[in-house]
Amino acid sequence: MDRSQGSDADLIRSILSGNKGDFQILMECYQQKIYSYLYRFLYQNREAAEDVTQSVFLKVYQNLASVDLELSLQSWIYRIAHNEAANHLRTVSRKRESQFDDNQWENLSDGSNHDELTKKEDRELVHKTLQKLKPKYREVMVLHYFEEKSYEEIAQILDSSANSVGTLLRRGRLQMQNLLKNAGLIVTIVFGNLFNIQLVK
Repeated sequence: MDRSQGSDADLIRSILSGNKGDFQILMECYQQKIYSYLYRFLYQNREAAEDVTQSVFLKVYQNLASVDLELSLQSWIYRIAHNEAANHLRTVSRKRESQFDDNQWENLSDGSNHDELTKKEDRELVHKTLQKLKPKYREVMVLHYFEEKSYEEIAQILDSSANSVGTLLRRGRLQMQNLLKNAGLIVTIVFGNLFNIQLVK
């Protein structure tokens, strides 16, 4: 099936009717998005993100017949990714390992007159602070600010409500602010603009 000629529902129907090759098309549509989300959620651990991404699409394939064609396929896949990531975090060591990759953060700058060194410092500041958040806060921050999901979409992924998502986001922003204050760091323009909050130095 040519992806440009049909919807997600058409693609699912094609796969379920026996056109197994169309599952590759589905993966090409969503695999990078899911990997990006998992990479940030799982402490920038590339190997873990790759492993969990594979698990996600195995689950997608195994459960495709149960998807509600009236609902968002993307939100359904993100929901599976959320569950698989939560399972991963419960089973791995509590020791947090980070693998930094500045390329993941090239688009964080707001276009202001920061020089390149400042931009890099800004990205690393956001990067390191996100790692210190509790998983429930880090996940909604990643979904909203990096994956650009609405409150309603995040609520579907987390099987929650838009009000609960808003509460988690507010608490996550506050936790980031407190972490920066406790570290004696100056909050940069990029950080403030990214999260649309007024922070105190």
